[in-house]
Amino acid sequence: MKLKDLKRHQKAIIVNCQEKALPLKLMEMGCVDGVEVTLLNKAPFGTPLYFIIGDTRIALGKEIVNEIDVELVENGAE
Repeated sequence: MKLKDLKRHQKAIIVNCQEKALPLKLMEMGCVDGVEVTLLNKAPFGTPLYFIIGDTRIALGKEIVNEIDVELVENGAE
């Protein structure tokens, strides 16, 4: 599944980052394979999406979240 498909408070593990499509700064902040990610919230019109990636809180646009594959590890309450 894609990162954009997570629901609020769901946790997942990044399994495939399209490194060519991601900014280097994002990878330096911890957006790499094997890192846990949690969706905190979505903006009213769907973007940006607010995540905790590793120990970092970050807002990402739809161009980025479409390029990251994740594997769900836990369902959270909405």
